[in-house]
Amino acid sequence: MAQQQCETCGRKATWLSAGQNVVLAFLKGLVGYATGSRALLADALHSGADVACALLAAWGTRFGEKPVDKTHPYGYGKVEFVVGIVVGIVLIFAAGEILYGSSKVLFSQLKITPPRLLAVWVALLSVYSNFVISHYTMCAAKELNSPALKSISIDNRSDAYSSIPVVICILGSQLGFPQLDPLAAVFVGLLVFKMGAGLVIENYRGLLDVSVKPEQVEEIRKAIISLPGVKKISYLRTRQIGKKIWVDVEVYVREEKTFKEANVVSREIRSTLMRKMHYIGNVQVSLRPMSATSS
Repeated sequence: MAQQQCETCGRKATWLSAGQNVVLAFLKGLVGYATGSRALLADALHSGADVACALLAAWGTRFGEKPVDKTHPYGYGKVEFVVGIVVGIVLIFAAGEILYGSSKVLFSQLKITPPRLLAVWVALLSVYSNFVISHYTMCAAKELNSPALKSISIDNRSDAYSSIPVVICILGSQLGFPQLDPLAAVFVGLLVFKMGAGLVIENYRGLLDVSVKPEQVEEIRKAIISLPGVKKISYLRTRQIGKKIWVDVEVYVREEKTFKEANVVSREIRSTLMRKMHYIGNVQVSLRPMSATSS
């Protein structure tokens, strides 16, 4: 029941993120244009990229849940890594646009007019709402072990952090430092680029079947070695396919065990892992005999 609730939260999170960013992109773009704030316009472009990212992640999450079939015996989970890479690329392109436009204003000889104070309140609203959505989405991402939802959460958190210097610099421009507004836009662009590059690298690693986090591997190892029929682990390999982790393990059992008894150990390993850790999608168990003298 708890797993179903988390999956429902995960689906809601993608649409909440998209809806929130549609409103923020429109509001920040409108107010940024009306007040003359380059920083807020850059933030609006960031929010617009977030809309595209959230929609892609929503599609990726739903598509990745398709069941195993003949042509995809390992399921469709890796599509979430592809979505994460696309999200990262979208952010990198958005960063390039922000950096180009803001640098052009910052290094021009034209007089920079400070934006009006209304821009500050919109930037503060962006900080608050993005932190709330990021926390909600990350909770679902951790429970579901979802790369796509994690991408959305990181994206929303980056939008919240990028709005903080916007607030500071708009206030600073009001105090006689008008260059701070386009400078904040440059900072936003660099932050967006960093987040986008990070997503591309992380999800690319997922496509290459990199092992899961050491703490997750250790949790799996402890669960296996605690079983009475298991004497020792020969090897333990893991890989992540979308939300699910696939486990390949070889364990030693007493050589005097019958074939039926050994199968019981194998089934117990599978059932224990999948019962204790809902993010495990499949467990492949190999058994090796161990003599009483060699133990």
